[in-house]
Amino acid sequence: MRKKSILRRLIPWIIAIVLIAGAAFVLNKIYTSPGKSFARDTKIIYFEGDGKPLTMENDQLLFEMDGATSLFKVTNKATGKVWFSNPENRENDKIARGTTLEYLSSTLNVSYYDDINKTEMNNFTGSIKNQSFEILQEEDGSIRVNYSLGKNAGKRYIIPNAMTRERYDTFLKAMSKKDQGKFKNHYTLYETKKLDSKKNKDEIIALYPSVLEQDLYILKSDRKDEQKKQAEDLLQKAGYTEEDYLLDQELMAGEKESSGPVFNISVLYRLEGKDLVVSVPYSDITCSSDYPLVFVDVLPMFGAAGTDQEGFTLVPEGGGAIIRYNNGRLSQSSYYANMYGWDYGTKRDSVTSETENAFPVFGMSHEDGSFICIMEGADSYGGVCADISGRLNEYNTVFGRYNILHSDNVEVDEKKSARLFLMYEKQIPDDTLVQRYRFLDGNGYVNMAETYGEYLRAKPEMRGECASEEMPVNVELVGAINKVEVKLGLPMEAIVPTTTFEQAESIMNDFLDGGVKDLNLRMTGWCNGGAMQRVLTSIHVEGCLGGENGMKKLIASAAAKGVDLYFDGISCFAYHSNILNGFNTLSDSARATTRNVIKLYPYDIVTYRQSTWMDKYTYYLVKPSYAKQCAENLINGLKDRGVAGVAFRDIGNLLSADYQDSNTVTREQVKVMDTQTLEDAVSAGLKVIIKEGNAYSIPYADLITDMNLTGNAYALLDYSIPFYQIAIHGLKDYTGEALNLAGDPQTLLLESAEYGAGLNFTFMEKDTRVLKDTMFSCYTSSHYEPWKEEVIAMITRYQKEMSGLNRQAIIGHERLNEDVAVTTYADGTQVYVNYSTRDYRAGSVKVPARDYLVKRGGGQ
Repeated sequence: MRKKSILRRLIPWIIAIVLIAGAAFVLNKIYTSPGKSFARDTKIIYFEGDGKPLTMENDQLLFEMDGATSLFKVTNKATGKVWFSNPENRENDKIARGTTLEYLSSTLNVSYYDDINKTEMNNFTGSIKNQSFEILQEEDGSIRVNYSLGKNAGKRYIIPNAMTRERYDTFLKAMSKKDQGKFKNHYTLYETKKLDSKKNKDEIIALYPSVLEQDLYILKSDRKDEQKKQAEDLLQKAGYTEEDYLLDQELMAGEKESSGPVFNISVLYRLEGKDLVVSVPYSDITCSSDYPLVFVDVLPMFGAAGTDQEGFTLVPEGGGAIIRYNNGRLSQSSYYANMYGWDYGTKRDSVTSETENAFPVFGMSHEDGSFICIMEGADSYGGVCADISGRLNEYNTVFGRYNILHSDNVEVDEKKSARLFLMYEKQIPDDTLVQRYRFLDGNGYVNMAETYGEYLRAKPEMRGECASEEMPVNVELVGAINKVEVKLGLPMEAIVPTTTFEQAESIMNDFLDGGVKDLNLRMTGWCNGGAMQRVLTSIHVEGCLGGENGMKKLIASAAAKGVDLYFDGISCFAYHSNILNGFNTLSDSARATTRNVIKLYPYDIVTYRQSTWMDKYTYYLVKPSYAKQCAENLINGLKDRGVAGVAFRDIGNLLSADYQDSNTVTREQVKVMDTQTLEDAVSAGLKVIIKEGNAYSIPYADLITDMNLTGNAYALLDYSIPFYQIAIHGLKDYTGEALNLAGDPQTLLLESAEYGAGLNFTFMEKDTRVLKDTMFSCYTSSHYEPWKEEVIAMITRYQKEMSGLNRQAIIGHERLNEDVAVTTYADGTQVYVNYSTRDYRAGSVKVPARDYLVKRGGGQ
């Protein structure tokens, strides 16, 4: 009793200390100067090469670079197909003009901010044209190109813009008569007494005010680089020095040197078998504090297809999507999508659509060959851009765009200013951007997908083929939800059971008794406060679901019946958590570049904007180290309880950085931490479920659920394809989203059949009227009882019809018309899918409307 009394007395002091520490922390954040430490010294590189071609060659590829421009071509020796970094006949483009035309000759494009205005610059206009680059062939045969990009990054010649008559005559006399004749061609004499006769009198006086007092020789404005070089050589022979140049430049009014943004970026090329590997080291990227560099586009014109070519562009939308060359959809926006979804470490106020590309691959297929580009290094900073001919130029293009410096808006006190300012992360990340171009002898997206599948299977961390024998079925059961209920006349937060452990066992038995095979059961909202789970600093099984004993009984029953049972957990977000749960908002939350804590709100389904008034439903993005510890606690807690597997609600799906100024953790670093967590789960003997299936997490997953099979229906896209699914089929089990929660369950069932996916469902035992006045409208159609018979019949038919296909490779896929597709497996079995409201007939094949048909091959 005495110990408890002492603790009670200490609690107020502990709280006071915490509050004081928190206040000090906040004040430090508010009053610390933001600084601009991302700045690095830039330099102007002058071209000093001989312009001769540089080559790399192996048994499969020949790489040839123009030594005068750094543009290149790659020849596939097996077929003779040549791929160009830039279109061959680009100068004949009938649409592009000015800088847009010069863009066709670029190999890099950068975006930067001048104050708050974002500007773009391509490296032909800003570097190649000015000869401000160098090409180096390394000892291992690889080629390195160092670029200085800037509007004023051209070579500086040591020739003055103006000289007094006296100094001009002095250096002229030091030249031979022949050289004097050459030198006189570069300057014009402006005499004070004859200024009135000059048409450009006012301009000359503004630039060189002393011309009103003394005669000046002024450099002609039309001098080209070779002429400037000649004048520089003549002056140098006459003894002209850098000191002389600086003295003469004093004659100019205003700035003596032109200023503007200058960036240093290096690109490295090397050959590896049938791959061209292109690298951009972030460590070599420089920019000044006045011109933050935010994006770089790599090889934006590589493989560009003209209006006279046929083929398509592959983009990683959903499972993959096709943009036919020259499809004429110019009224639609060009394509852009972030890799691995939104970075919650950056701010946004509204969401109308969210890109969640799971695999970092794009490509092009011409009639005589194709390539895929795999974004390997720094892919989490990347996105994919694609467009068709006719908008800015006559070419169809696709390329990778990468974030360099992340930033967010800081709103100044509106009483003083309505202006927004940008705050940036502390420094440019220490990563290397890598793109692997793999060249194929044939064309078509099936061939391209198979190639990507080979690449994935060759990864050393891949655990081999582990797909189940039958088409997998995942059933997610919602254990408990959070709801405000009136108790004793007061509204109070309550944990309401929707599926107890005992009820979960009953549902499991229903599926098994109905003949369902390869069943995976996932429990959500089973601990730490239900579906809006509190932080996992420790694991507390919800008593209202049956507590530890009920959980143990369910685990034992599932194991005995051969059902893989997974328990779900959140590690990246903190819901309803405070210091009593081991979560300190100030020290444990991730921060934006503005140094603000990342506080998240639900989004309004009408306005698509944050519902900031719904404060009781706010939650926080936690810092990566904290998230990793929570995930470890979940893994250890499940291992100790003898659970078969762990289901991560965020790891393998969400990827968010922490831009805290003193300890920034980048997306790439979080990706490494997440893969380590997944590896730890596997090492602990647990099976792993992830959602959506970001490519870096694939090696560690046993089941991927909630794949967005067809992605967003952007109008520029012609149609969706199962590219990703072809690549991983037979390697991993995967499903689409929950059928019973879909707006059109039958269409999702057909997509699953077309994409070779298992089936996924989300249920709760309790009637969905319990969801009234909660944040769980996503579970509106999850009541199990009304679905029971229909779902079991759906699954058993699907598993019977698709029997024996889950471990086979998909070797073909074709769209027979706009509404009918056929997927072909290694044994010759074909799965026809008919999305239309009419039966499809072709020869002996008849596919009922809104249904699928499995036609066995191999004599089956």
